[in-house]
Amino acid sequence: MTDTTWTPGLVHRPVEEQAARAPGTVAVTMAGTTAGTTAGPPATAAGTGGPPGLELTYGELERRANGLATALRELGVGPDRRVAVMLDRSPGLVVALLAVLKAGGAYVPIDVEAPRARVEQILERSQAVAMFSAPRLGDFGVPRAPLEAAPADRPPEVDVRPGHLCAVYYTSGTTGEPKGVACTHEGWSIRMAWMQRSHGLRAGEAVLHKTTLTFDDSAVEVFWPLSAGGRVALLGPGEHRDPRAIIEGAVAGGAVHLQFVPSMLEQFLDTLTPADVARLASVRTVLSSGEALRPELVRRFRDAFGHAVLLENTWGATEASIDSTRHVCVEEDGLAERGAVCLGRPIDGNSVHVLDGDLTPVPRGEPGQLAIAGPSLARCYLGDPRRTAAAFVPHPTRPGQRVYLTGDRGVELPDGSFSYLDRLDRQVKIRGMRLELEEVETALRRHEAVADAAVTVWEPEPGDRRLAAYVVLGQEATPDGLRAFLGGLLPAYAVPNAVVTLDALPRLPNGKLDRRGLPEPLPGPSAGYTAPGSVTERVVADIWQDVLGLPRVGAHDDFFAVGGHSLLATRVVNRMRHAFDTHIPLSLLFEHPTVAALAEQVERLVAMEIAAMDDDEVLSLGEGGSHVR
Repeated sequence: MTDTTWTPGLVHRPVEEQAARAPGTVAVTMAGTTAGTTAGPPATAAGTGGPPGLELTYGELERRANGLATALRELGVGPDRRVAVMLDRSPGLVVALLAVLKAGGAYVPIDVEAPRARVEQILERSQAVAMFSAPRLGDFGVPRAPLEAAPADRPPEVDVRPGHLCAVYYTSGTTGEPKGVACTHEGWSIRMAWMQRSHGLRAGEAVLHKTTLTFDDSAVEVFWPLSAGGRVALLGPGEHRDPRAIIEGAVAGGAVHLQFVPSMLEQFLDTLTPADVARLASVRTVLSSGEALRPELVRRFRDAFGHAVLLENTWGATEASIDSTRHVCVEEDGLAERGAVCLGRPIDGNSVHVLDGDLTPVPRGEPGQLAIAGPSLARCYLGDPRRTAAAFVPHPTRPGQRVYLTGDRGVELPDGSFSYLDRLDRQVKIRGMRLELEEVETALRRHEAVADAAVTVWEPEPGDRRLAAYVVLGQEATPDGLRAFLGGLLPAYAVPNAVVTLDALPRLPNGKLDRRGLPEPLPGPSAGYTAPGSVTERVVADIWQDVLGLPRVGAHDDFFAVGGHSLLATRVVNRMRHAFDTHIPLSLLFEHPTVAALAEQVERLVAMEIAAMDDDEVLSLGEGGSHVR
């Protein structure tokens, strides 16, 4: 397929035009339920530390971003200069992103929960000249950009062009060092324009911004609605992990469009009730991306929404402006028992090619490596010409152009759409995030006790992808200690759920690792088992055992140390909500990850709920009420 006609532009220019046309229209609102939960107080306009404010009009957004952009210019921000952004979701985050672009710079998203070593690594590699972050996160040696500045009617004058950088996204690297994808205004503006042409967002309609900033789909949730005169409905900090909070945020925000990775879509469907479907009447489209979409999820989605809501499957890479193909799911997609749903056809600014090992196009119907071409390609891997040359290669049929080698193996179907088969390398997706297994292995070998290491992925059940580490120790170390060590170096999704100690890694006759010879990982309770004591502890432990597939769980076992992760946490909390008939914030498990500590918090919540009841409601608890005591 040839590239569709496109017009390069600047990502922030349509936002400025919307502000000029309708300055009083609401541009940004808070749609989360953070207020009233243990997650903290209501978000502020500046995200962390600014004056209170839960919405911004286009005029307010424009003037505040103009003022902040002027302040950034004084810090040396300009075309292709990078600004680190380490803020929670809030109206102030949107102001900061827009200000970086207005100043001519490119933003570098960093997770607020990232370990300090990871933050410092990204700051060094990106050479950020300024940084937005909350004072509570500490000082990283980079000039701190102000969260507030005097509003201004006009942006600073900067010569920003479509080929300049708008963002740099750091993804996992095989050498243990993350690589920075240098995204351009040209590529992103094409993507935002395609979203509007394809989905027709109307003035005032909302898109839910729930995706973490370090996942590139977040850019679509912010810049598409703002460029179309729509509204960004922000989910509260931390609430992207909780499908119940997502449902409530989508209802409160009146969202017409939602985006999920398939693993979270599954949790969303697990939580969804018929009453929720009725309350989500404004939703027109749900987009799935970041992982292979399974037919079972299409069936479940159709069972829940019928044909009232479109389910779209997209595929692509940060290196090609987020997504490059789209397939609108039909009933037939849910009929298969296994495999992945069709990837669809290329979208504007992209063409997809199937190449053999010599990078020569193969005939339609034959498998090969999927490669992406077109003006949506990123410029490079920042400051890494070797990696750039290996991934962005000369186009096989168009002299002077490039293709990006995705590492995905697929096939072009008779109708011109594409199908995913598998990976050609060891890159994996863990809850939608790209991860090179070599990066985890490299980090493990940095531990003084580890003589050798291997990391693999296993699925206890379809869709539940977990990491397992196999280590050969030269001196004494515990699995919990190794996981804690990795937690200080890597993002949470890159820390293995299970650590298995072996006398030696299995090897093939040629000396290479025999991955098939690695034993099945069996995460288990920590050493020093203590039986759960109270009724509440026993109920919590029973739920953990069932969800994690463990023979027993002790009172002092840590959920994440015995095999849990964020998606399994969602299942556990949903089960606990039913068991105790009490609203339990998902954040409670992250803040109190042992059985005993979590049970104590649950008892506190139940006691507070009972204290708020009248006498008749309290008496009903003794007549078959559902609170577990």
